[in-house]
Amino acid sequence: MSRFVSLFACILLIAMISACTADRVTLVRDGEARAVIHVPERLWADLDSPEPPIRRGAYPSPEDQQLRLRESVRDFADILQRISGAAVEIKVGPPDPADSRLPILIAELAERQFGKPQHSVRFDQGFRIVATDDAVGLVGESDLATSYAVYTLLDDLGCRWFLPGPLGEVLPAKQTIEIPKQDRSTGPYTYYRGVWYADNAYMRRNRLGGMRLAAAHTIEHTFPNALREKHPEVRAIINGQPHGTKIKWTHPIVTRFFIDTYRERLANDPSITTFSLSPMDGIGWDEEYDTQYDAGDVDASANVVSKTDRIIVMANRIAEGVTKDYPDVLFGMLAYVDYTRPPIRETVHPNVVPQIAPITYSRAHPMSYDGEPNNADLRYIVEGWGNVVDMTSYYFYGWFLAELSGPNPMIRKWSKDIPFVFEKGACRFWQPETITNFESSMHALHLGNRMAWDPSQDPDAIIDELHRKFYGHAAEEMAAYWHYVDHVWVDTPEYAGCGWGHLRRFTPERMRRMRELLDAGKAAARTDIERARIDLADKSLTLFELFMKMRHDLAEGRFANLAADAEHYMDRMRQLGEDHTEQYAFGRVHWGSHRNVNLSYFNSFYKHTYDDAARIANAHTLITPPLRVFRYKVDEEGIGEAGHWQAPDHDDSDWKTTDTAVDTWSSLGLHNYMGRVWYRTDVDVPTVEDGRRIHLWIGATDGSAKLFVNGRHVPWVNAEGESVEVFRGYARPASFDITDHVNQGDPNRVALLTHRLFINELGSGGLMSPVVLYAVNPE
Repeated sequence: MSRFVSLFACILLIAMISACTADRVTLVRDGEARAVIHVPERLWADLDSPEPPIRRGAYPSPEDQQLRLRESVRDFADILQRISGAAVEIKVGPPDPADSRLPILIAELAERQFGKPQHSVRFDQGFRIVATDDAVGLVGESDLATSYAVYTLLDDLGCRWFLPGPLGEVLPAKQTIEIPKQDRSTGPYTYYRGVWYADNAYMRRNRLGGMRLAAAHTIEHTFPNALREKHPEVRAIINGQPHGTKIKWTHPIVTRFFIDTYRERLANDPSITTFSLSPMDGIGWDEEYDTQYDAGDVDASANVVSKTDRIIVMANRIAEGVTKDYPDVLFGMLAYVDYTRPPIRETVHPNVVPQIAPITYSRAHPMSYDGEPNNADLRYIVEGWGNVVDMTSYYFYGWFLAELSGPNPMIRKWSKDIPFVFEKGACRFWQPETITNFESSMHALHLGNRMAWDPSQDPDAIIDELHRKFYGHAAEEMAAYWHYVDHVWVDTPEYAGCGWGHLRRFTPERMRRMRELLDAGKAAARTDIERARIDLADKSLTLFELFMKMRHDLAEGRFANLAADAEHYMDRMRQLGEDHTEQYAFGRVHWGSHRNVNLSYFNSFYKHTYDDAARIANAHTLITPPLRVFRYKVDEEGIGEAGHWQAPDHDDSDWKTTDTAVDTWSSLGLHNYMGRVWYRTDVDVPTVEDGRRIHLWIGATDGSAKLFVNGRHVPWVNAEGESVEVFRGYARPASFDITDHVNQGDPNRVALLTHRLFINELGSGGLMSPVVLYAVNPE
């Protein structure tokens, strides 16, 4: 009886194995190739031409697509060999009936046997994967789509590319490669998916590209100066004066120029698929003619009337004039700064596609998080545009403006925001602004790529897979590290941009915990590739630890080494960018004075303060500890100076207090506020040697600062020796000579009137650093 049971079990097992095998097609068996790839002759006609860079340009030409598919097929064969050890041959032309190997047919060879894709995607991006006992077919509506089919098959096998270069590649190891029998016609959900900086292999393997919507800042740059001179009436009136560059968007001369220009370009090149109708970067537009088209909707994030309806008037007129003869061309139009909100009155032309670029909205927090002051408005924007157009482009920011060194995976933010824009915002073009920051934001970039391909995927599953496959034995520890970093960003009620809120976010206790978690990941790694991947995160955190050391040293009055630390930080950032060029990390780019985005920002926002603080500490004498705690009061109506709020005896007992080194206007509840805020504090000024001048130093402001000492106004003297009433600057230090206004050896009262006039950064304003007093060395 027992032998009968065993025999029955064996028969059942064999039957189950046979059934499974019958449902699968074998490409490689036990390290031996059972398949051969067949390509059409035209694909292999020119093997020497390099694949052109996959750039952020328009839809690739047929020639470029052919080269991309050629490289995809080469990569396909190479990857199959690296997975299994088996060399899979590539042959030109249809299969030989005498060849017993399974043919993998590419492009038109597959179409001849199986037919065209049964699912079409706009801009010829649909493809078909067929696997039978007789052949495997990979065919697309275009060569680009056939490339998608190649990498979809590899994706099914578990191949992943989390960041550019070999360090980001994860391939399964198996001597036998089988795929399910299938006949699948599909394609990407979005018409375009992209990142700004990566190599061709990363782009191809992650199925990026497609029909990129043109929406760059272009209107004012395209409109010729000769027309401005001939028709000065088209110049925008700003602050009562004609502007040198900005124009009246809706003026008939302006719209006629673009209609004629774009029609002429289409006549000369019918392959053009898209034009941009986006204005130049910045804020502040015509205050005379275009205002007739404003609908009165207020953009709270910029504190101005929304300009969306007026720009839609311009876009509609141009689109209407061009599409009469060119009905398929699309017009990308940024929804940005003070024209981010959806239109109130105007109906959008069907060929006008808004590209939502919410630069004045939440940087670190998911839009579902209601603690962020503008998230309700951001959701309204997404849903509002989704309700009035058939498709949108999303220009999310794949990094934290404008401070790149902080580790920032954006896990919860993009896990929430990306599904929302697909569900509610009609997103069909995924065009985020990204930078060379894979060391800090790999999670978000990978998540965006995969969700834009198929929004039905589970974001949590994508992130879990990243940790498992990328970090291997250290997956649990590195997941704990990255989720903790994400917690610091999301669960801190700080909404200011740049690094101004970092002392609130990244407390010493949190920085120590981040280091502990990362060190645990380093200890858990067992292979060289795991150690190298964790080393990338370790270098990122080490650099950020230096960044935060400088923030703390400034706050606590340790000025002497700030300039040297800043130089060391910049040198280290520059070197890491060079060392990790292949990974597109640490801000390295090919443009700009520093060839590094983070260095440009650091130099603009912090280095002036650090250099000047070190100058004071090393050349002069600090005579007070940092003044950080101030009483403050909002002066919305501008009545403070007339009301003598600067007077020593003014009653400020009901004023609130702030730490100017830690708090931002956002954390004080003034996130969107544009206006005046007063600061007051008391300071004991010691007696200094005769002949030494006493200066008051402000490390950084956002907007203007007017100083009063003991009720008397102290002018600021600029580098040319000119005395001015008010210091104006952003992220710049300022010294005031207060010698003739202080009472040495006695308490003194300092008052500062600050005024934020426009957005330099989200949630910043007023004093953004400590204040110190120093005695000038006469030498």
